[in-house]
Amino acid sequence: MAKIKLDSPVLPDVHVIAISSHVNDYRLCWSINKSLGLNLERRRTDIEAQGPQGKALFPAFDSIDEETRTTVTLVGNHAPEGVLLADQHQADYFLVIDEEAPLRPGQALEGLRRTEFILAAFELDIRQLKGAYKLLE
Repeated sequence: MAKIKLDSPVLPDVHVIAISSHVNDYRLCWSINKSLGLNLERRRTDIEAQGPQGKALFPAFDSIDEETRTTVTLVGNHAPEGVLLADQHQADYFLVIDEEAPLRPGQALEGLRRTEFILAAFELDIRQLKGAYKLLE
C-alpha cells in the first residue's frame, strides 16, 4: 500500500513575540501603543477555543497600518476557562506582526522589553508552535 503524506497547512509570514505581563489587557495595550507607536484596538469578537472547562474566549486587539494594509495583533493567552496555546502557558499575551508591517520584529522586541508593565518578551518560531493557527483567527 502506498503511503500518502499530507502537507501541513501553510502558515502566513508573521513574527510572534510572547509577552509576560501582570496587568490587564487594556492597560497593556495602552502601554504598547505608547511605546511602539501602534493603535491597538479591541476586536468586536474574541478568539474562541475549546478549553478544559468549555468554550473559552481570548481577547484580541488589532493595529492596522493604513499605508501598507498590514496588521499587528495582540492576543491574550489566558481565560478563566483555559489557555489558548497550552505549550506556551508562561506567556500571557502574543504580539503577532505581519511580515510586511513597517514594525520590524527586532525593533518591536527591543521596544517591548523597555515597555512599562512588561516583565519579559521573547520571539517564538510560529512553525514550532502547536496550535499557531489560533493566533491567526
